[in-house]
Amino acid sequence: MDSLRSIWNQMPVVRLLLPFMAGIGICIGLDTILLFFLLLLVICLGAIIYINQLKETVNVYRWRYASGIAISMVMLSAGYVVTYFNTERLNPHHFSTLNVGDEVLYKGIIADPIVVKEKVVNALIEIKVLSRDDSSQVVSGKVLASLVRNERSEALRYGDEIIFTGKVKEYDEPKNPDQFNYKRYQSLHHIYHRVYLNTDEWRVTSGGHGNFLLSKIYQVRTYFLSLIKREVSGENELAVATAIMLGYRDYVTDDVIQAYAGSGVLHVLSVSGLHVAVLYFVLNILLGWMDRRRRLQIIKGVLVIIIMLFYAGITGLSPPVLRSVWMFSLITIAVLLDRDVSIYNVLAVSCLLLLLWDPYYITDVGFQLSYIAVVGIVYIYPMLFDLIENTNILRTKMGWINFSANWLMRWTWGLICVSIAAQIATFPISIFYFHQFPNYFLLSNLLVIPLSNFVLISGMLLFVTGWSERLLSYVGWVFDHLLVALNKVVFGIDALPFALSKGVVLTSFEMILSYAVILMVCWYLADRRAKVLITGLSLLLILCTSFSIHNIGNQNKRELAVYSIKGMKAISVIDKGAVYYDFDSALIHDDKLMRNNILNHWYASGVKAQVSLDNMSGCYTLPFGKIFEVEGKRILAMDNKIRVPPDVKLKVDVLILSKGAGSIRESSDHISFSQVVFDTSNRPKQIIKWIAECDELKIKYHDCRERAFVMEW
Repeated sequence: MDSLRSIWNQMPVVRLLLPFMAGIGICIGLDTILLFFLLLLVICLGAIIYINQLKETVNVYRWRYASGIAISMVMLSAGYVVTYFNTERLNPHHFSTLNVGDEVLYKGIIADPIVVKEKVVNALIEIKVLSRDDSSQVVSGKVLASLVRNERSEALRYGDEIIFTGKVKEYDEPKNPDQFNYKRYQSLHHIYHRVYLNTDEWRVTSGGHGNFLLSKIYQVRTYFLSLIKREVSGENELAVATAIMLGYRDYVTDDVIQAYAGSGVLHVLSVSGLHVAVLYFVLNILLGWMDRRRRLQIIKGVLVIIIMLFYAGITGLSPPVLRSVWMFSLITIAVLLDRDVSIYNVLAVSCLLLLLWDPYYITDVGFQLSYIAVVGIVYIYPMLFDLIENTNILRTKMGWINFSANWLMRWTWGLICVSIAAQIATFPISIFYFHQFPNYFLLSNLLVIPLSNFVLISGMLLFVTGWSERLLSYVGWVFDHLLVALNKVVFGIDALPFALSKGVVLTSFEMILSYAVILMVCWYLADRRAKVLITGLSLLLILCTSFSIHNIGNQNKRELAVYSIKGMKAISVIDKGAVYYDFDSALIHDDKLMRNNILNHWYASGVKAQVSLDNMSGCYTLPFGKIFEVEGKRILAMDNKIRVPPDVKLKVDVLILSKGAGSIRESSDHISFSQVVFDTSNRPKQIIKWIAECDELKIKYHDCRERAFVMEW
């Protein structure tokens, strides 16, 4: 216990960071109590000043706990206040606070490099001026504009000043149960509005209004992108190359993402700490000759930091890259100052600096995974590696050939330990966000990590040799073939049976419990106390109980869902862990639409089997639709007019009208129903007619264009 307390005392920045992060979380969830936290900040600062002015050491020691609590409250309040003033929508000059009509002229700056899609070009516009009638007003705020793709829109560049008219809208709330909340996701990136612009609704007035340094960095990035396009031939290889080297995701297809996710190496496609670590390692080798003299050593340290910052710029300034750049920069500074540093303090300092810059980084999944993975590797890796290192297996004295084999064993075991440590640290949060687990992650990391490192190094050489046609062709050939090999390995592992476990669900409470159990296990291994073991087992029991409650609830769950997906029919019945669906064929074969709209709901409902509604026991096909019954509830899904009336009047609980169904008045003559649902395969004009009929006949209805229809029983 004393050793753990000693370790905790050696991490002062960690102790400051935790309450600061708590303050950020409170503000994101509740941003209406600024005055309370301002008062708390002032009171606690006063308490700290008072305690530190006490002259007698005994009194200072007596108030040490109060001082510690006051410091924590100061950091908590500071986290809240910093987040509040970094929340764009709370800015009194944000254009959304104004009563904006349709006849409005917006003037803004392209704030990021454009993203070219299949039919549109996405441009993030930072609004500067809003004009209406004969008046103009300086405003703030960002809008994500989708412009019709053509030569004009593809020519847009960072820093261009653009004027446009259009209907700026807020993002829609999720319309389907358990659907990914894209509105919240964008708001956490300070984007609350979107607009679709035709070619005649916008024009560029001038360029060069962006940050000068960023403009130059993006120009270099464009140049590097042209080199990659020139030397890489395959479509998938181009996607991986631009993602790995530049953080450029425009060419990454769903097939590539699925393959890398299924094999457990999706992090390779995100420029992250691994890439910065390789860059740091390569720079230290290339500039190692500068360590001979103190002055050259300082110059080397400065060069390393500048190059890493430049690399962060050309890769899009993603939070994981910034974290790694700050971490390695602090390590470089510590080496120059000849001081031993705690890696936990280094991580905490880098995290604190990033959160001071933008507190909303804390909500970024890549940011969370990056820090959690590094902490897990730093703490768990030595424990795993020592399982063999402390035995004679790797210490046997051998000759030169055997020494090489011994080195290979140590390297392989080290890579295995790193992979396991990172997976232990990240699997709760990964399952919470992505609901899947890669079963062959060890095999993937053993093969893919070395290959991706060679890809990174050859890619760096590609950038360096761009001035020479001959050198560029040689390096480009190596780079291209390494990418081909990398993709073959990844797609091969993804094609293996049982490569990916899907539908694994953790609630936020269960995720926190999982981390608490992992923490107790690590604590017990470091300090074998009975209290720690009992606490860990108790938490594990609570976690298992939570799992059991959810599983029992899902086994008894019966639910009808008519999903809201524009232009498509999507009906599902969930019954005791099985789902019976009636979807348009275009939807069932569209992995992206299924993943974004439906699969999360099925996973949360404990679906284990997926069966077509036609194969459901108790489902009958009629000339005008399908009728089925589940535990006393009878549903009729109509997709055709009633041309031949049934012999008897049908009685159903819910009538679902799809494209092709007839009028409600005619249907009510032959069908008795208490609820009618219009699915999203219908045309708006048809739904308007049905709504008018329902209002006239006083029939309860639900329009799935607004939100999905869900009924449980």
